[in-house]
Amino acid sequence: MITWDLKTNDFSEIPQKQIDFLNDIKIIYEKHNLSISHEDVHGGFIIENFNQENIDWLFDASINW
Repeated sequence: MITWDLKTNDFSEIPQKQIDFLNDIKIIYEKHNLSISHEDVHGGFIIENFNQENIDWLFDASINW
């Protein structure tokens, strides 16, 4: 899997540490039947009922570390 790396300004492999982190978040989403989405107008976050699209969006996160 690849993603955009903000430090190198290029695509790179997603580090396993990031994949593990995101998988842990997915487990919590499923446990609570909730997920986090992004509110575009004010830049805040929204807690919603579980939604696979929110997980997909999260897994598309860029790298900046």
